[in-house]
Amino acid sequence: MHGATSEELQQYRELGFFCRERVFSEGELESLRRASEDAHRQIMEAAASDEAPPSDRVDNQRYQMLRGSTIKWEWRDDLSAVRSMEPCHHLAPPLEALIDDIRLWKPCCELIGCSELSLFSDKLNVKRPGGAPFPWHQEGPYWAYGAEQLDKVVSVLTYLDEATKENGCLWVIPGSHKHGALQGLEDRGVLGALYTNVDLIDGEAIPVELPAGSVLWFHRDLVHGSQSNRSDTNRRVFVTAYQPAGLKRWRLDKKRPIRSA
Repeated sequence: MHGATSEELQQYRELGFFCRERVFSEGELESLRRASEDAHRQIMEAAASDEAPPSDRVDNQRYQMLRGSTIKWEWRDDLSAVRSMEPCHHLAPPLEALIDDIRLWKPCCELIGCSELSLFSDKLNVKRPGGAPFPWHQEGPYWAYGAEQLDKVVSVLTYLDEATKENGCLWVIPGSHKHGALQGLEDRGVLGALYTNVDLIDGEAIPVELPAGSVLWFHRDLVHGSQSNRSDTNRRVFVTAYQPAGLKRWRLDKKRPIRSA
């Protein structure tokens, strides 16, 4: 079974997300973990090169363009770690192949309402031990600049590691997607507009703790965030976002059709 069930579609409509546990085997996960570390190594080598472009700081975050990817570095410079790289599938063949995995994209066909899809975006989130939290936010306001059909984009998170409260798992506010795009914060610097003012909504936040190999589908307006990694293990997540076929990738004048066979 690859397509979304009626129960999953109902949960998506009511809560803004649904998940499936242990979709990927341990053998598959080992390949994906090696690929993610290979991508991380390439970025670190590029950053250390004499030809590396300078990084930019916006509020407390540091960004850098390396190897065709926008790199967000960890907030603490002493960690010397990538926080996220977007896009990143071009850095490792297993990540490229994962984009076309029917176990990820097929449920999106029902969620979006079309039989053929294209890639909207992909990124690798890496939270090393000591990794910083991330404030409450929605994807919609972030994606609004450059999306051709924002209302048709669905996020899919593939968990390469176990996600727990200790290692900084995702937290969500169920049902918050029903409010649409929410007002940002006015006192959080340049990036504050992208951080959600959760005082405007009701609802109790819950942690999305899942075993490695699990997959989470969620709505672009679902309010979510994460806490710091207080464990001694990594928390790596590969994020893909799908949209109807024929549309350009986010912020890129390119199309990447999803290969169904």
